[in-house]
Amino acid sequence: YEFGNTADPRTQSEDLGDNAMKASEYGIRNLKRIVSGLPEWTREEADRYSNLSQMYGQVASQFQRYMGHVIRNIGGYYETPKTVEQDGNVFEITPKASQKEAVAFLHKQLFETPTWLLDKNILNKINSPVTEQISNIQDGALASVLNASRLARMITSANRFDNTYSIEELFTDLKRGIWSELPARKKIDNYRRNLQKSYVERMATLLNPPAPVQVGPGITLSIGPDVKKTDISSLVRAHLTSLRSEIIAAAPLIPDNMSRYHLQDLAERIRRALNPDK
Repeated sequence: YEFGNTADPRTQSEDLGDNAMKASEYGIRNLKRIVSGLPEWTREEADRYSNLSQMYGQVASQFQRYMGHVIRNIGGYYETPKTVEQDGNVFEITPKASQKEAVAFLHKQLFETPTWLLDKNILNKINSPVTEQISNIQDGALASVLNASRLARMITSANRFDNTYSIEELFTDLKRGIWSELPARKKIDNYRRNLQKSYVERMATLLNPPAPVQVGPGITLSIGPDVKKTDISSLVRAHLTSLRSEIIAAAPLIPDNMSRYHLQDLAERIRRALNPDK
């Protein structure tokens, strides 16, 4: 039994194994079976689909919970309490292979649109077409992965430990999956367009964070590290500059109007993020 800090991926709820990616994959297989049976299993005389709505919501929440378990591996570290008589370090970095496995899991299970959750036989009975649960889960995951505190922790870890998973590698791996349509010159569907917009906005916020909030005379409130005083801003700027060049090169070659409009929009958003005064 492990009990410790919130950055240690070994210490979290529902933890019954040593690999959150494998455990969550098994869990998602079960969720897929559950979704297919929900209309029949929740059916009750005179019920106005409240049973179906409640149980589908629980499936989506559990899916989101699995994503959180996996994300804890990215930029995480192990803290093993020891006395001076015991060998080994108290603090160790989460293995690089585990962190890369976590990012690969997010691409496969979440950033590639999880269409199994988009069962129209369910959604058309419980949700009006103004809510978008998949995009909300994706946006929440991106916000967590690209959290300034997580990125700052990765920089500190790289300075202390060997063979760490760097921010530069993280950005490269994220781009390879989230922007796979660019080198393939493929149409970008609505869910992926929303995901890519969210990605650009998250990166832009890292580059141009909101000013600290003044809560009293001479007292300001700032959440997380000041990214402008770290390498985070330098890496984000380099990443967005490269991404914009790839977007501009790919846009004319993608055979879909909406995809081109989307990429042109993002190229302009990135330009403004890089040069907010122009």
